[in-house]
Amino acid sequence: MYNSVFWSALYYTKERLSGIPGIPEVKIRKKPILLQEDVIPIIIITPGKEDIGIETFDKIVEYIYEIQISYIRDGNRIYEEDVKEFLGIRQAIRNTLYQPLLPGSSTILDSVIETTPAFEVVSGESANYDISGMVVRYKSIEERVS
Repeated sequence: MYNSVFWSALYYTKERLSGIPGIPEVKIRKKPILLQEDVIPIIIITPGKEDIGIETFDKIVEYIYEIQISYIRDGNRIYEEDVKEFLGIRQAIRNTLYQPLLPGSSTILDSVIETTPAFEVVSGESANYDISGMVVRYKSIEERVS
């Protein structure tokens, strides 16, 4: 079975988030989809795209791995309660991930975070959720195989 830098980034991102006090369950998925059996609140981590940053002549490449973080909880059309707690968890997630290194991963050396609006409300037929998210882009220096 292959091990990849992308998987390593997903796995160690989950490990870091799981270490935050009061954080809900963290899941790694292919897509940011809420399943019927999920317990709310939940954090879903999903892979995004891979980009090539800097290339050098001696086969060294900077790859950029994009990871989407989605924090989902009950909204129930309540717009004034728990704003402080929700923003506190969002800040804890951001501060934990916006670091120069990702402990456990041997090649990741930097991160850039792009946040989405603090509150996005998603409604369905019988449920309503508050969703907050961000995209983390990890940089990794790797040797190109040629």
